[in-house]
Amino acid sequence: MTDQGGAYGQRLADAFQLKRAPAFVTRSLRKSKIAVTEIKCDIANHGLTAPIPYEDAFLITVQLQDCPQHDLFIDNRQVPTSYLRAGSVSIYDLRSNPIANGISTFHSLHFYVPRAALDVIADMEGCGRVDEFANEPGVGVEDAVLSGLGTALLPAFQRPKEANQVFIDHLAIAATAHTLKTYGVGSCVIPCTLAGLAPWQERRAKEVLSSRLDGEIFVSDLASECGLPTGAFLRAFRQTTGVSPYRWLLQHQVEHAKFLLRRNRQADLDELALACGFASEAHLVRVFKGVTGVHPEAWRQG
Repeated sequence: MTDQGGAYGQRLADAFQLKRAPAFVTRSLRKSKIAVTEIKCDIANHGLTAPIPYEDAFLITVQLQDCPQHDLFIDNRQVPTSYLRAGSVSIYDLRSNPIANGISTFHSLHFYVPRAALDVIADMEGCGRVDEFANEPGVGVEDAVLSGLGTALLPAFQRPKEANQVFIDHLAIAATAHTLKTYGVGSCVIPCTLAGLAPWQERRAKEVLSSRLDGEIFVSDLASECGLPTGAFLRAFRQTTGVSPYRWLLQHQVEHAKFLLRRNRQADLDELALACGFASEAHLVRVFKGVTGVHPEAWRQG
């Protein structure tokens, strides 16, 4: 679930004086990574965070619950703060020694984005590289897109065995790209013509996804199989299929489950779940109902 080497996971837990902080890491970018960490503290007046080591990187923080009171210090100077509502976003530059004072309880997701990852995504998205963001972290700004991406990630933290790499990669890259284009100072998206995958690329992408029903494959590997940069591949895949690689994989898993249910009316759902790349029978049932609207047993008997 985690890999270490930046301000995420246990290092971020230590900064917030917490015992643990679960994290997911994506490595679908050249020579870099993005990580997302869940931070939760139910104790008011928790105190100051420990200094985070200087690094050319950013933390994009999405509040998952209201945080009425907190203090923030940037480069040893107290900065203005306000009521942070659930869904608000703050961007912290790890070159400026941010230190927070937890007065209210808090629950948030932190996307760790080092400079190398930011530059790769800027190039992928066809916009200028940036060195700063137009965001006052103590005040934050409500952002429905990042709030939605954060909410979509919560089930992965609640049930980590059900989270797959395609899903984590897709959401982490999407969150960073949105932040770059929305708040990056000097960022300017260059209009481009949306082109879909060539027939051979679509076949190859689907072949690779079908061979890894558990989803344990990097998006960058899919892109490489198609001879495309990661960002271009994601856009082209959606343009061609109408869905993201993760959503296509879920639909394919459900279709495979239907095939096995038809072939063996007595199949054990737990064994069938594992054969379709699900973590458990409960995971199969949840996804199957989400896609079809009915329980696998009801579908089998229908």
